[in-house]
Amino acid sequence: MMDKDSLEVAKDLVKEVGKAVYNDGGKPIVEPTGELIGLIPRAIKAALLPLEKWIISKEYNLSETKLLLNIKLENINPENIEPPETHIAVPALQYISYCMDNIELRNMYANLLAASMNKVVKNGVHPAFVEIIKQLCPNEAKILKYLKQKTAIPIITLRYEIDNTGIGMNILEHFSNVGEKCDCEPPIKIQHYFDNFNRLGITYIPPDYLLTENNIYEELENHPFIKEKMVIPENYKAKGYKTNKINKKGLFLTAFGKEFCKTCID
Repeated sequence: MMDKDSLEVAKDLVKEVGKAVYNDGGKPIVEPTGELIGLIPRAIKAALLPLEKWIISKEYNLSETKLLLNIKLENINPENIEPPETHIAVPALQYISYCMDNIELRNMYANLLAASMNKVVKNGVHPAFVEIIKQLCPNEAKILKYLKQKTAIPIITLRYEIDNTGIGMNILEHFSNVGEKCDCEPPIKIQHYFDNFNRLGITYIPPDYLLTENNIYEELENHPFIKEKMVIPENYKAKGYKTNKINKKGLFLTAFGKEFCKTCID
């Protein structure tokens, strides 16, 4: 990433190379290799072209961000709108420029910036929120929006066991159909998203705690993907794995995760 100061340095570098290549008379310093030397300024110009495009794009994205903030803050008393903390706003503005084409991540950054400019709630904006959004994919943003409404979702783990002895192995851990509910692509194999949430401190999975809402796990237990996985392959049967067991758990928002969702998700 290159800011305006860095770009100016780069432009000065181009000028200095030009001075070094040509003498006062405008001729190449080394006559036999003049054609090769003449390519250098053009090569540098070509190398800097992506940076120029980035500057143009950055200015466009800043204008788009201002429009988003107008919407997010339209119902806030103007007296409560103040400059955001730079350690939050600067990286947020930088990262939002990378995801203007993705509505989920773009909105999360815009919500974060709006909260950081609202003096009523800005003290609840943790600096880590910027880095958390940076480490999320669009599918994860969709799931967190759903999880914000529910605070917890059911998950199950499918095991193959040896004659109900408790000895066995996990075949499918932390299965959920939340990906289907949130229009994720792909919708089924999303368990690594939960691992990422847990790593970031947004969610946790208690080892011995399940949701008590009536029939909340039936939808998962009867899911076609689970039914397919419950058919034990012959090579597993040969090792003594002949029964299925389903462990029921839940994915919960942490207190930190609730604050993150409250700040960054509509």
